[in-house]
Amino acid sequence: MPETTPEWHLSLLDSVRALAAATEELRAAHQHARHTARITDPGRIVPVPGLLTIPGGDQPVRPHDEALWQLSDLYMVLEHHTRDLYENAALGYAHGTANAVAAVLRAERPHHAELPRDRHGNYPLAADDLPDLSNSLTIQAGARDLTALRNQLIACEQAQDTEEATEETGLSTTLAGTAHAYGQHAERALHHLIHYADTHGFLRAS
Repeated sequence: MPETTPEWHLSLLDSVRALAAATEELRAAHQHARHTARITDPGRIVPVPGLLTIPGGDQPVRPHDEALWQLSDLYMVLEHHTRDLYENAALGYAHGTANAVAAVLRAERPHHAELPRDRHGNYPLAADDLPDLSNSLTIQAGARDLTALRNQLIACEQAQDTEEATEETGLSTTLAGTAHAYGQHAERALHHLIHYADTHGFLRAS
């Protein structure tokens, strides 16, 4: 193994933890946006039946009703935007952690997770690009769970390609949730590998 400092694994774990934290923040934001969109849905609130006359206007307006529709439009946009951010962050967490696991399995010692990013800060990633770790990890390291989640994630992404399925079943949220779960399991696998390496003296070995 190449010579390196003993701190590489701590830096790598911090990097993966930061990906997880970003995903969790955006998941919470999306959940809050969904909740707010529902409680401000004009179909769920009885508007106050008061009218407002506009000088020179043809028809009076209903200010409370209009406010509800304006808020509904605003929070709907926020819900969709936070969903997209959460989904992309979750895919980043899954890919970044899986790539870190694969690198450690190749006896590499990366200091950070590595991901592609576009100029808007998004990760251009696809579920089927996740490395298949099933033949490289033991059951104790989570090989079975990671394989099942990878297959589920690919199925979610394929199903999401149809707009009707996405709207009716919320598969975008399912995709994000599955990617988040994959990242969590991959993070546990990474801890398992590093603990094994530490126990057997590989972290400091040259």
